[in-house]
Amino acid sequence: MKQKHRNKKFVIKLILAGTAFLALAAVCVYTVFIRPRLTGETVIYKESKVQYGDLVQGINESGSIALQESHINYELDINYSEDDEDEDEEEEASRYLQIEEVYAVQGQRMQEGDPLFKLSQDSIAAVRRKLQKAKSEAQLELAEAMSEYNTQAGSAKSTYSASKAEADTASRTYDTSMNRLQQEIELLYGDIQVLEAEINDYNEKLTDEDTLEEYSDLKYAYETAQKKLDDTDISSVAAYTANYSSLQSAKTAFENLDNTLQGYRDSIEENQEQILEKLDEINNSQTSLPQDEMSAQQSYDSAVLGGKLAGDIYGYTLDALQDTVDEARTAVNEAQELLEDFEAFVGTDGIVYADGTGLVTEITYEAGDKLMNTGVMLSYVTRDAYTITIDVSEEDISYIKVGDSVDIECNAYPDEIYEGTVSAITTSADSSYSTTVNYPVTVRIEGDTGRLYGGMTADITFVTDSIEDVLYVSAKAIVTGEDGSTGVYVKNTEGEMEWKAVETGFSNGSEIEITSGLSEGDTVYIASTVSAGQSEESLRQSGASLTQEPAGDMTGGEENGQQGFPDFMQVPGENPQGNSGQAGGTGFGGPGMP
Repeated sequence: MKQKHRNKKFVIKLILAGTAFLALAAVCVYTVFIRPRLTGETVIYKESKVQYGDLVQGINESGSIALQESHINYELDINYSEDDEDEDEEEEASRYLQIEEVYAVQGQRMQEGDPLFKLSQDSIAAVRRKLQKAKSEAQLELAEAMSEYNTQAGSAKSTYSASKAEADTASRTYDTSMNRLQQEIELLYGDIQVLEAEINDYNEKLTDEDTLEEYSDLKYAYETAQKKLDDTDISSVAAYTANYSSLQSAKTAFENLDNTLQGYRDSIEENQEQILEKLDEINNSQTSLPQDEMSAQQSYDSAVLGGKLAGDIYGYTLDALQDTVDEARTAVNEAQELLEDFEAFVGTDGIVYADGTGLVTEITYEAGDKLMNTGVMLSYVTRDAYTITIDVSEEDISYIKVGDSVDIECNAYPDEIYEGTVSAITTSADSSYSTTVNYPVTVRIEGDTGRLYGGMTADITFVTDSIEDVLYVSAKAIVTGEDGSTGVYVKNTEGEMEWKAVETGFSNGSEIEITSGLSEGDTVYIASTVSAGQSEESLRQSGASLTQEPAGDMTGGEENGQQGFPDFMQVPGENPQGNSGQAGGTGFGGPGMP
C-alpha cells in the first residue's frame, strides 16, 4: 500500500513536471516565434504603369442642368365689336380657332418644320369671315370719315378765307407803311455812305504822294521862273520875253493843280455839311417812327383780331376731322394686319409648324381647346439653351473667366464628356451671411445635347494648369530617399524589389510627371505595409483606397482613352508642385530606399 502510494505520488509529480515543462516550452515558443510575428509588418506591392499623355489640373464643381425655354406663341389678339356680343351661343363659339389635333408630345425632340397642332377648318373659316367683316366695317368707317372731312373742311375754309382776307389787307397796309418809313431812313443812310465815300476819295487824292510831289515840282518851277524873270535885264527883249513866257506856263500849271486840290477841299467841306443835314433827317425820322409804327400796328391789330378767331376755329375743325380720319385709317390697317397675321398663322393647311429645333418641355393646349387668348402654345428648349449654374469659392474664382472651355460629366452618362463654355460670372457673392463666399458661374453646354434633360446632375471641371505629351506615373509610387533624391520601386532581373532614382516635374495631385529615369509602359510598384495579424488579401480589400489608382482616372493618358482631372487627394509624402516629399504614414515605404 505504501509502495502504491509512493508510485501514485511520483506519477502526480511527473505529471506536474511535464505540465510545467510544456508551459515553459509554450512560453519559449511564443516569445521566440509567435510574438515577433504578431508585432512585425509585411510589405506588399501594387503594380502601376508609366503612361504617356497630358496632365491636367483643375477645379471640380457640381450642379444641375437648367433649360432656357423658347416658345411657340399664339399672338392673334382678336377683339370683336360690341355688336357681336348679341350673338347666340353657336355663333359665339365660332369666334375662336379650335385645336383639332395635337401632334407634339412632351419630351419629344422636335425638328424645325415638324407639325405641332392642327386647327379645325370650320373654326378657321368662321374666324376668317369675322376678320374680313371687321376689315370691311373699318373701311366703311374710313370712307365716311373722309367724306365728312371734305364737307366740313370746305365750309370751314370759306369762313376762314373771308376773315383772313380782311386781315391780309391790314397786314399789307401795315407792311407798306413800315417799309416806306424804313426805306426813307435807309436811303438817307445810303446818301451818307456815298458822301463819305467821296470824302475818302478826295482825301486820298489830297494825300497822294505823286500829286504832292507834282505840286511841289510845279511850285518850285513857278518860283524858279519868277526869280529868273526878276533877274532878267528888261532891255534884253528876247530873253525877257522867253523868261516871261516860261513864267506864265509854270504859273498856269501850278494854279491849275492848286485849284484842283482846293476843289477837293471844298467838296469835302460840302459833303460834310450834307452828311450833317442827312443825319438830322434820320434823327427826325427815327423820332417819328415809333408813333407811325404804333398807328399802323393799331390798324393792323384791329383788322387781324377778327380774323384770328376764324383761323383758330378752322384749325380746330381740321384737327378734329383729321383725327377721325387717322383713327379710321389706323383701324383699317390693324384689321388688315390682323387678317394677314391670321392667314400666316393658319397657313394653307391649318397646321402650326415648329419654328425651331429642340426638346418639347410643355404643351399648353389639348385637342378640342379654343385659342381664346394670346399666349404660349408650346415650350421647347433648343440645343444651345442648356446651362448649368454652380457656386465657385472665392479662392478659385480668380482662375475662371467668361469664354473658358470646361469639361462636363453627367451622372446619367458617366462614360461621356460634354464640352461647355463659361457664359457668365456673377460679380457679387451669393450670400453675405455665409461664412463661405461663393460666386455663381453659368456654363453653357455645347455640342449635341439630345440626350440631356433638365435637372440632371453634372460635374464641371475648370482647367487651371496643364502640361502636354509627358510621361507620368501615380504620385503614390514616388518615394523620397533620406538624401532628398526621388525614386520608385521596380523589379530587378531576379524579381526582387529595388529602388530606382527618377526625376519628377509637374503634378496634378494624383499623377506626377517623370522627366527622366523611366519609359512609357514601365512597371513601377506602390509599396504598402501589412501589420501583423492582417492578411494581405484583407489589406487589398479594406485598404484598397490607399493604394489603388483613382477611379475614373482623368489624366488623359493613352491607357485611359480620355482626358479628365484628379480628385486632388493628398498622398502621404506627396508634393503636388513637383518632386515627391518623404513618404510617411502607415502603409507607405518599403525596402531598398537609400
